[in-house]
Amino acid sequence: MSLIDGLVIFFAIVLLYSFIVFILHKKGVLEKYNISFMGPALMWRTKRGRGFLKKLAEKKRFWKSFGNFGIVLCIFAMILMTAMLIWQAWFVFGFTPEQKEALPGPEIALILPGINPILPIEYVGYIILAFIVAIIVHEFSHGILTIASKLKVKSLGILYLIFPIGAFCEPDENGLKKAKTKPRMRIYAAGPTANFVVVLVSILLFSFAFMSSIQPAAEGAHVFSVDQDSPAEKIGLQPGMTITSFNNTKVTNVTEYFYVLRKTNANQTTTIRYKRGDKELNATVTLTDRYLEHEKRGYLNNESFKNMGYLGTFLLRDEVFNNYLSALKNPFKRFPDSFLLFFVIPILGYFQGYNPIVSPFTDSYVITGPLSVIPINVFWIIVNALYWIFWLNLAVALFNVLPMVPLDGGFLFNDAMGSFIKRIKKGISDEKREKLVKNISLTISLTILLLIMFPWLIKYL
Repeated sequence: MSLIDGLVIFFAIVLLYSFIVFILHKKGVLEKYNISFMGPALMWRTKRGRGFLKKLAEKKRFWKSFGNFGIVLCIFAMILMTAMLIWQAWFVFGFTPEQKEALPGPEIALILPGINPILPIEYVGYIILAFIVAIIVHEFSHGILTIASKLKVKSLGILYLIFPIGAFCEPDENGLKKAKTKPRMRIYAAGPTANFVVVLVSILLFSFAFMSSIQPAAEGAHVFSVDQDSPAEKIGLQPGMTITSFNNTKVTNVTEYFYVLRKTNANQTTTIRYKRGDKELNATVTLTDRYLEHEKRGYLNNESFKNMGYLGTFLLRDEVFNNYLSALKNPFKRFPDSFLLFFVIPILGYFQGYNPIVSPFTDSYVITGPLSVIPINVFWIIVNALYWIFWLNLAVALFNVLPMVPLDGGFLFNDAMGSFIKRIKKGISDEKREKLVKNISLTISLTILLLIMFPWLIKYL
C-alpha cells in the first residue's frame, strides 16, 4: 500500500467516524455518559478509580524512591535519545538518493496497523493490547505519584479516535504549579519510568520464560524464501522449513548445502529431506538449469552456472539465524548489539521480510520443556503479545522522555533547567528565570521536532 492510498483510507475512516460521533453529540447521547466531543476525538472523564490510586499511593516511601529513580533514569534516557536523534540526522544526511527514497515516510509515526509499514494489519490485536497497557500504566503512574505527593487528582479518562489513542490522569493544575520542583519532577518522570518497568517485565517473560523453551527444529539450511514456479515450490518447500538432507547427503548448515548443490546437474532428479517444526518430510525433485533460471529471473549470473542444478530457494545465513535466536533468548547477552537486534525486529521485518517470531519462520523451531504442553498457536500468540507490549512500551517511554513540551521529558527538562539556573544565578527573579527557561525550552523543543522529522523531510527533498 502506498502512502497516498494509506492516507486516503485513514482519512475516509476518520471522516465517517467523525460524522457518527457528531450526530451522537448533537443528540446528547455522549453527554449522558460524561463524554466530551473534541472534534473528532472523544474524551471520557470519570472520578472512578481515584480510590484505587489512593490505595496504591499509600506506600509513599516506595513511590518517593520510585520517583527519584525515575528522574535519574529519564534524564539519562533523555540525553541518550537526543544524542541518537542527532546521530540519526547525521547518518541519514549521508545517504545516497536511492537510500533516501527507500526511507519510510511520515506514516511511520502513526500507530495505525496497515498504514504504518512496520505495523502490519495482521498485528492489530497485539498492537491495540500493547498500546492500552502502555497508556494505562503510564497515566496511572502519574496519578499515583500525584496522590503520593499530596496533590489532587481531578479525574481519570480515556481519549478515543476510533479506538483508544490515549489515557489521562487529570491533576489539579494549580496545585501542580505551586508544588515544589522535586515532587513535580517525580510526577513527570513516573509515566516513562513505569513504561520502562513494563519493558523489563516483558523481556523477562518473553526471553527467559518463553523463548528459553525454543530450540531449532533441526540442524540444516533454513529456508528464507522460495522462487515462484521453481522446483522447490513444486515439491511444497516453504519459508521457515529446514533442509536436513539433499542429494542423499546430510546437511547441517548452509555451507554444506551449497557444497552439495554445486555438485548437482540440470535436469537431475534427486532426493531432499526437510523439517517443518517436528514433522520430517521427504520428496523427490527434478532440478532445472541454474544459468537459465538466473537469466530468466534477472539474478546475478555466471558462465560457471551453466548445466548446474537449480532448486529455487533463498536461505538464511547460519549466523543470521543463530544471532536472532540468541537475541530472542537473551537480549542482554551481547549488549547493546543483541538488544538493538531484538528491538528492530519489526523494522527489519519491513525492510528485509524476516521476522523470527511469526509464521512461517516459527516453523524453524520446536517447543521443549514444561511449556511444550501449551498448544503451538497459543504459545506464539502469547510470545507476540509480550513482544509488542515490550516494543510499544519502550517506544512510548523513549518518545516521552524527549526534552520537548508537551511531553513529560519537556516538563522534566524545564524543571531541571529552572533549578540549574536558580543555582548558578542566585539573584535572578522568578519572572526572569521562567522567561529564560521558556525561551530555552522553545528552542530545544523546535530542535527536537526538526530532528524527528529530518529523515522524512530529506526523503522528499
